[in-house]
Amino acid sequence: MTKLRRKGFTLIELIAVLVIMAILTLIVTPLVMNIIRKARIASDKRSIDAYGRSIELAIAGYLLDNGKFPTSVGDLSIEYSGDEVICSITQLNDDSSVYLTGCTVKGRTVDYAYGTDKSPSYTVYSIGDHISYNGVTYYVIEDSGTTNDTVKLLKENPLTKTEMDNLNLTGITITESNGYGTVQYGPAVYYSMSIVKQVVDKWAESAVKSGDSATERLITFDEIHSLGYSDTPISCGGPCQFYSKPDGLADWVYNSNYNYWTMTYFNSSYVWKVYDSGGLYSFENTNFSNAVRPVLEISKTADLTKLDS
Repeated sequence: MTKLRRKGFTLIELIAVLVIMAILTLIVTPLVMNIIRKARIASDKRSIDAYGRSIELAIAGYLLDNGKFPTSVGDLSIEYSGDEVICSITQLNDDSSVYLTGCTVKGRTVDYAYGTDKSPSYTVYSIGDHISYNGVTYYVIEDSGTTNDTVKLLKENPLTKTEMDNLNLTGITITESNGYGTVQYGPAVYYSMSIVKQVVDKWAESAVKSGDSATERLITFDEIHSLGYSDTPISCGGPCQFYSKPDGLADWVYNSNYNYWTMTYFNSSYVWKVYDSGGLYSFENTNFSNAVRPVLEISKTADLTKLDS
């Protein structure tokens, strides 16, 4: 009777098998992981698409319910039940579509944008540009660029006595200094922020055309500082402080024979005045010329005309 002998794997054969398995693992694993990654990205994109469509449905519902376009995504009741989607930019377009970008899905960053960027591109004005609006000439004191729909304008000249008289102010005496109007409260020559604010608020009623969106006020110290004034005060004794101004910067802020009123950054009745020399002077009681020079912050969709400087 013949005996069968069972032969096992040799060590070399086992090593060969392990090497083959390792090679297959090195080849197959990246392929599998890439398939999984692509599937996840595709899934995340579908989540963003679904989220975008849910916003567009919410916009349509808002229009039906309110008869107007929503001002922000916060106005909408969005019905979405998929994976959590958070986008850094959610832009509602005028045609009721939405543009999403900078999105994450369940915390994962997705390089994908939903919809089309239809944001308006606004005119960019330079500091010091002459702008005409509603028959009045202004200087541009700030413009944040193409994505900002407002521009800040400083009235070229202070209000004249005629302009102030036309405001029909009550309890405020209007006097004249070289053609410009000055404000006096009561029998004393006393000027304060509250009085100047009344002038500017009243002027606002006639400064802005019906239907335009704008705010009116006096120029702030921060704005004057941004136009070239130093933030280091030079004390001159008493209540006054001067702020030096480098030569050649925004000369039109003060380049006149008259002194201009400005808004103080202190929470008090003090008013800042810009000297022809470029200094700022704070005071409460004075007999100096007290011209009022308002600021208009207005939408670029208004009828603004750039003039030759």
